[in-house]
Amino acid sequence: MSSYSGETTAISEITGQPVNTWSEEWQRECEARAILKMSKVQREEFFNGKKDENGKTLRAGLVPCAVHRLSRL
Repeated sequence: MSSYSGETTAISEITGQPVNTWSEEWQRECEARAILKMSKVQREEFFNGKKDENGKTLRAGLVPCAVHRLSRL
């Protein structure tokens, strides 16, 4: 049985330096890459949500969810 140390590194596309793949820095870089791969329409829906032709929210986006959470603080 092999053990897994959890110590993995990758080269950051942003800095060109090694970064631990368990770090928040790597997480943010991966999130940014995923968003940049989206089409403009997909990014718009991701951040602002999706509405039907009558303006009814079908799916909340990241921005409305964040605003809602902040309003409850």
